[in-house]
Amino acid sequence: MTFFGTTSTHKKSVGPGRLWHLLRTPVSPETRARLGAAWARLDPRFQTPNQMYGRQEVGCGATIGVMPKCDFACRSCYLGTDANRTPELPLADVKTQLDLLRAELGPWGNVQLTDGEVSLRAADEVIEILCHARDIELIPMLMSHGDGFLRNPELLKRLMVEGGLEELSLHIDTTQRGRRDRTFKHATREAELMALREKFVALIRQVRRETGRTLRVASTVTVTQDNLPEVGDIVRFTQTHADVFRMVGLLPVAQVGRTEDGIGRITADALWTEIERGLEIEDGNRDRLRANQWFMAHPDCSRFVIGLTVDTGSGPRFLPLSPESSTRDGRFLDRLFSHFAGTTFRADRPTEATARVAGMLLRAPKFFLWDVPANAWSWAGRFDPDRPLRFALRALTGRTKLHRFSVVAHHFMSADELDTPNGRERIAHCAFLVPIDGALKSMCEVNGAGLRDELYANMAAMTAPAQKSDALDPVA
Repeated sequence: MTFFGTTSTHKKSVGPGRLWHLLRTPVSPETRARLGAAWARLDPRFQTPNQMYGRQEVGCGATIGVMPKCDFACRSCYLGTDANRTPELPLADVKTQLDLLRAELGPWGNVQLTDGEVSLRAADEVIEILCHARDIELIPMLMSHGDGFLRNPELLKRLMVEGGLEELSLHIDTTQRGRRDRTFKHATREAELMALREKFVALIRQVRRETGRTLRVASTVTVTQDNLPEVGDIVRFTQTHADVFRMVGLLPVAQVGRTEDGIGRITADALWTEIERGLEIEDGNRDRLRANQWFMAHPDCSRFVIGLTVDTGSGPRFLPLSPESSTRDGRFLDRLFSHFAGTTFRADRPTEATARVAGMLLRAPKFFLWDVPANAWSWAGRFDPDRPLRFALRALTGRTKLHRFSVVAHHFMSADELDTPNGRERIAHCAFLVPIDGALKSMCEVNGAGLRDELYANMAAMTAPAQKSDALDPVA
């Protein structure tokens, strides 16, 4: 969900021609065309009001082979056993992957820089990859366990300042093995990792302050039978620190790669029951969290809730935004998608955002002069039913901080699920794509059907003489 995103602070001059273009065309025609094509690809059963694919998003992409190696040895990992003996792809091949994803996702599509621990690659090369992604109008999110950034914050600052990195995902959970800090190295309960999460909160605030740059952060968590009872506590922690973590992504374990046998699978119902326990939600939707779920293409793949959260003084409170969150929200979203589907400000410089908003205002003045303030007043009343005016004034003056917040559950398939009727249907509707040999494949196929291992074998064969000396042993 990308509209209402924070504007970019990546330094680059913005000419009058660009501003004039945004004023005249605040929503890219290419984006609208891709949304229409995505919607048409959906089975009519999935073309529902709470479907995000084809209405606001066209999915997401991920790189592969950027840095297969990792210095962790996690109990649940989609990498193969040969990952640490596989050399990284040359920069030219990584850029080709990004070009292929740009052709599929359109302007400012979402791409994850992933596959092993990307931060282990030479910093200059990671910066070049980040810059290329932005140059071709993609929004890259760096996926990382973050341990290297705790030891060397200067690396993270370099990626932000020189590479324009604005989105980071930090994976933190008890399935991980390899953190250097002995306090967290062998944690078996998520409660033991809360102090580690606090360290990341302090780090993100520090690098934002020292660089003056935007950094939007997500926290991802592999969910097993062992840590499922603590998922609600993780959700509550990230909501409490929503100024840092805009999203918590929950990944029920899938039996792929080098994941331990018998680690336990998680049903969607069990996971969302635990999410409901942890999320501090407004009274009017307290028992309706699942009614507020959005889908991304097939409903068995990704489910998420989005909205605003605020510290009310007695703890955080979350207001979901969906067609079901309130009658007014439903009307607001219908009109928003009708006028401005596909709009995002995440890549805009402040002057670009101003020009885009002005263009939107010119195209739909009633929406901005009536729907937006009416809905804002409705939200103020939901946040503070007794004193909505006071809340609205405090929010407008910045004394009360509103933060976007999302809870996402990505249900990747295990290998034995792929060749089933439901598995084939999910692959046909996949919204998370990976470039393999010049074609885009479902991430579940890459993980579960051997495509990743085949690619690694080909990469290793091309650089066999250097393979042994370049191997990396993960920390147990």
